[in-house]
Amino acid sequence: MADRTRRGVLAAAASLPLLAVSGCKGVGALAPPPRPGPDVRVLRAAIAAEEAMIARYGTAIARFPGLAETLTRLRAEHRQHLAELRTRLVIPAGSPYRRGFATPAPRPAGSPGGVGGTATALPAGQAAALDFLQTAEDSAAAALLRGLSTVPPSLAQLLASVAASESTHVAVLRSAAG
Repeated sequence: MADRTRRGVLAAAASLPLLAVSGCKGVGALAPPPRPGPDVRVLRAAIAAEEAMIARYGTAIARFPGLAETLTRLRAEHRQHLAELRTRLVIPAGSPYRRGFATPAPRPAGSPGGVGGTATALPAGQAAALDFLQTAEDSAAAALLRGLSTVPPSLAQLLASVAASESTHVAVLRSAAG
């Protein structure tokens, strides 16, 4: 009889936390989640910029097959940048700040338009398109460097590395232009 009472008490004690949790709305009921910090905004902007560059390169590769080898290598580097940047962005599922930031499905390597599936507007001629890509690379590198002061050192190091890579892309594009 004493053994039965002890088991009953232990079973009841074990079920109390479950009962308490089931009536609670979870941690979200305590307060809204904090707003994303400046590092998250900088990281999101860097991710969006890489996605845009991949799309631009996809359009240029489709339009100018003679440049495909060079542009495919540069696009591959942007895909590597994008993959690394995405590993740094952690937003809990169900967070209201997750809205509007869906990770697009990866596209096949040769598909036009890159990420997102829509063609990106580029100037009509090959020389103008290369100039446009150079300007886009320069602008992306400058934007990354502007964000360095608002992010933690490890992210700043990554952003600086991506900016340096994008600056080298400008030289490659100049060389391709002749």
